[in-house]
Amino acid sequence: MTLSEDRLSPSVTPPAATAHALVHDFSSFVAGEAVRNEDAWTYSIRATALIDDPLGATAYKRSLDRGTMGVDAYPDVVLGRCALARPELMEEALRAAAQAAPAWARVPFEQRMNFAGFFRTGVKDHAARLVELLVGEGHPLRLALSEISSVLAFFGPETTRWCAEQMHTEVSAGGRRLTLRRRPDGVVCVQPPQNTPLVGVAAALQAAMAGNSLVMRLSRQAPLAAMYLLRHVAAPALTAVGAPPGTLSALCADPDTTLRMWLASPLVDDIFYFGDSTRGLRLQQNCLARGKKPVLELAGNDMVVVWKDADLAPAVEALTESFYAAGQICCAPNIALAHPEVADELLDRLQEAMRGLRPGHPEDPDVVLVPTPHSAGYDAALADAREHGARVLAGGRHLDVHGEERDTGIFLEPALVRADGIRQAHRLRAVRHETFFPLLTVVVPDTVDDQPLLETALEFVRASAYGLRCSLWTRDGHVAEQFLDRTTSYGQLRVNDSHLAALPYLPPHGGTGLSGGAFGEANYPMLRTSHLQAVSVADGVWPRQALYEVFDREIGPGRVTGGVKPVVRAEQTHPAGWPPADLPAGLPAPFTDRFHQDPYPTLRWLRENRPVSRVVTPDGPGWLLTRYEDVRLAHKDRRVSCDSKRTPAGILWGGAWPGELRERLFTHLLDTDDPRHGELRRVVAPMFTPHRQDRWLTRITGIVNERIDRMAPRGHADLMAEVAYPLGAHVLFSVLGAPVPDLPQMRALTWRLVDWNTTVPYFPALAHQADEMTRAILSDKRRRPGDDLLSLLVRACDEERLITEDELRGMFLLMLVAGQDPSINGVGNSMHTLLTHPEQADLLRTDPTLIATATDELLRFDSPLTFTSWRGTLEPVTFSGVTVPADASLIVSLGSANRDASHFDRPDELDLRRNPNPHLAYGHGPHYCLGARIGRLTAETAISILLRRFPDLRLDGHVRWRPGPFERGLERLPVTWNPADVRP
Repeated sequence: MTLSEDRLSPSVTPPAATAHALVHDFSSFVAGEAVRNEDAWTYSIRATALIDDPLGATAYKRSLDRGTMGVDAYPDVVLGRCALARPELMEEALRAAAQAAPAWARVPFEQRMNFAGFFRTGVKDHAARLVELLVGEGHPLRLALSEISSVLAFFGPETTRWCAEQMHTEVSAGGRRLTLRRRPDGVVCVQPPQNTPLVGVAAALQAAMAGNSLVMRLSRQAPLAAMYLLRHVAAPALTAVGAPPGTLSALCADPDTTLRMWLASPLVDDIFYFGDSTRGLRLQQNCLARGKKPVLELAGNDMVVVWKDADLAPAVEALTESFYAAGQICCAPNIALAHPEVADELLDRLQEAMRGLRPGHPEDPDVVLVPTPHSAGYDAALADAREHGARVLAGGRHLDVHGEERDTGIFLEPALVRADGIRQAHRLRAVRHETFFPLLTVVVPDTVDDQPLLETALEFVRASAYGLRCSLWTRDGHVAEQFLDRTTSYGQLRVNDSHLAALPYLPPHGGTGLSGGAFGEANYPMLRTSHLQAVSVADGVWPRQALYEVFDREIGPGRVTGGVKPVVRAEQTHPAGWPPADLPAGLPAPFTDRFHQDPYPTLRWLRENRPVSRVVTPDGPGWLLTRYEDVRLAHKDRRVSCDSKRTPAGILWGGAWPGELRERLFTHLLDTDDPRHGELRRVVAPMFTPHRQDRWLTRITGIVNERIDRMAPRGHADLMAEVAYPLGAHVLFSVLGAPVPDLPQMRALTWRLVDWNTTVPYFPALAHQADEMTRAILSDKRRRPGDDLLSLLVRACDEERLITEDELRGMFLLMLVAGQDPSINGVGNSMHTLLTHPEQADLLRTDPTLIATATDELLRFDSPLTFTSWRGTLEPVTFSGVTVPADASLIVSLGSANRDASHFDRPDELDLRRNPNPHLAYGHGPHYCLGARIGRLTAETAISILLRRFPDLRLDGHVRWRPGPFERGLERLPVTWNPADVRP
């Protein structure tokens, strides 16, 4: 086999992609050659960048993959790229493999077996780079070291020698030489797992030693470490033992298309598949129907039994392996059966050990948790456990990288569930089904008679439908003997040992049942026809040490740190004069973090002393208006423009948008003046009549009650995540007539796009993502129109020619932001105000008829918008005796106007009976919010139902205000209540 240089420039690349050299730049690898004619790539972003900013970094990856941005934008966050293979290239790889297989099978067996030594030496030589890539792709350092240990152990002389003995046996009998030998199947196609692809492809390489040729399809999510292993270690090792070029091909390609091709191709003999049991067993049926051998490595639901005499310290250490990679390793323990005599102590020790498990960056040697996409399954499993009477002893929160609770957090807190009784345990979803999140269920049998309890334990273990690995912790030889003798339905058993550690002789994969399909067993890819079971009985082994034992012995402790180049984050640059100095009396200047926590003292000082202030914002200078009359004037004076194209000052807002998107998308109501503004407003006005908006009352009421029903039994919640956010989004998308997207992701995206700070990391990528999303939804709406706002806009564009395509998409983008955030903030701010003024909340509970005036007052007291969007002067305009010159930016404070003592008596006091109440929370004049009525209706309904159903609702800790200069809204509003007092 021959290798081409990895860093040769491809013949076709996305725009600007070659301006910055990539260290890891992999083309497709077909028949020993790097193929350089692909025109599509998948880019890998460093895990640290994704953890620090999942939304922005993911958007940047998508822009790289689509070719709309280049590596030069954020070069230090790009780990590398891998070419995406076209179907015809996969066909070429299959033909090369079919041609190579017979020649490779004729190579003497002893010569083929030498591959293990060459490969193992290569792994050791390249260990540092492999660990760096694994960590860069998101594997915690501790996990990355254990993965290298696993590969080294599997290709060690003990395992290789044992497999060789099974492959070829000769005996003499009756004057005859009898030979028992295994012959290769031919072409083996391999789809490794997405979570640990390097270990998967390494294990599959053993099939090549049997004389098979391999075609590997690598994941588009994390291909680099696996491709590096194949290109720089496996390929040279195969060359060293005389393998023909077609013996190994590795391509990054679409999984579904690839599997269909493999199933249909007459050149394919075996399909080696890693994945979940549902898809895997379906693939097994399809393979058998087409005469192909399925070799399945599917998800497990592993068990650990802790007997009463177990050494609990190492047993707890082994059980914490459940949380390695946040539970996303198929052979990690998911269920423990604890002897009743030690259950309480075991659980106490487990909870203590779990307190040390924290989110973090993968480079941190103390971190084992990783982000997980399976939050819905995690939440559902915990809810199911509570519903069936189990106790959730720890976990349940979504965390950010710093360990702070956030509903948008990408880490899941390690969870511990106690189920008392076998019958109760069998009802739990987490016991019946595979889990891919950090949740350990400890089952405590309800009997204490040892022999029947042992029978009960073994029966519980055997009842698992998965059959991957099972462990036992005991000092009792009889218990261990019974366990080993009678537990026959697992691919691997371990006694007093690490559940995950790589060991000589034992394979890293293999199970029965749902884990391995109809032909499942302990899996040595050379030996896939006989039924094997692997057993380890250890004495005095500490699991954590065992995980890295082979690595430390073969390479040496401290030789590899797993460090990677620190990610250089986007620097935030601001104009001269930023940040501004504090005002007199130490009041925080506008647009600073301290100001955002409570803007009203500063706004009051400005109203009274500098009502028209020359200020500097993070994006540039402008004039801040704080008095009621000035704010009203700025909203209706024709010398003030909202159109950023008419006044250069207005370009400050949204200046970070890519030029072509800004030109096309900034054509909506907020960025348009009359007469076009009035024309656009008339197009959408039919959807915002009082009659039509009132129709949403039933929908709003149903959403609020549904959210309350879900959270009521818990006794505590984040009111923003549980009620305000879902309510605002569901109402908006009902009006739009579009399916509700992933709410945390949608909210994070829209928040970032309206941030004044133009140095938001990955901002251009986020803008492209928003543009792609609007295009896709509108395309679907054109195929399936209805009686909704988007259908009305599409008809106005396509049939009536009242708006352009750019205006259609700009209006949709506007709705995504302006259509939900004011409602969300209206609910959140109002509930926060009432919870900090409990006497006013009690007044509203006592007299619900006050809700109309109360809602107006709550909107006035803490307005959903502190400022409106940018405005610019077309001519000089005088405000409060100060003339603002033409072509200047205006920052108009609604929040300040609503506290102006010249229009409101005792403006800093909350008075739910205040009437009249001419607040400006929804703006004024031609740009008065079209959805004001539905916003008020949303707030009124949510406030009324929450106060009625939770008579003792109260704050439960510190709130967190969302950073952002335009809006005033909460990111977190923790509350508590007595579940017994919740009303229907």
